[in-house]
Amino acid sequence: MKFTFCSVYCMTFWFFFGQDSIKLVLVNQQWWSMTNLSVTTFRNGDPIKNAQTRQEWIDCLQSGTPAYCAYLNDPANAQKYGYIYNWFAIADLRGLAPNETRVAHNGDYSRLYIEVNKDVDNYPGHGLVGLRLKDSLDWEVGQGGEDQFDFSILPGGYRNENGDFMGKGRETALWVRDTATYGSHSLGDAYSSPYALIHGQKQDILFQTDGKRSGC
Repeated sequence: MKFTFCSVYCMTFWFFFGQDSIKLVLVNQQWWSMTNLSVTTFRNGDPIKNAQTRQEWIDCLQSGTPAYCAYLNDPANAQKYGYIYNWFAIADLRGLAPNETRVAHNGDYSRLYIEVNKDVDNYPGHGLVGLRLKDSLDWEVGQGGEDQFDFSILPGGYRNENGDFMGKGRETALWVRDTATYGSHSLGDAYSSPYALIHGQKQDILFQTDGKRSGC
């Protein structure tokens, strides 16, 4: 899951959170992380449930419990792709992204999309945003990306509502926080759960809504 600072060109630098460091890229006056999030606690230190088994994952979705996992529960996947989070983790008012940052919302993605796609006819499904933001490596289907902005989207897959791990090497899904409830609603009170789907066989990013059922 990408996250951004509240902050048409590209530059990178390292930002330090205590002992941790995150590499950031600047696109159209917004700082974005170059890697997916991999925290296991909220900002206040409260732990997030590590839902490893299929039943644990389903139970968290049904009860509205914030949860995370690694793809196939493999630490090597977490190191490379970050963790998968359910919707209730990213909507929780305790805050998932590090201090002074946020989970990117639909306004952030809209500005990013317009900037990356600005020289292309603007109608849904025919942009080149996915192609231009994907990493050039690890895509097993379709084509690797051009990674023009050092955004480095990797095909880390996702986890569906039945607890199945899907898509690694072919696609990935990134949560997109809805601005209508950002900062005021949490857990099941959030109105919608949009996400950005990036697939190796598609050049554009597809924005969809999943009813809080999956992990991205």
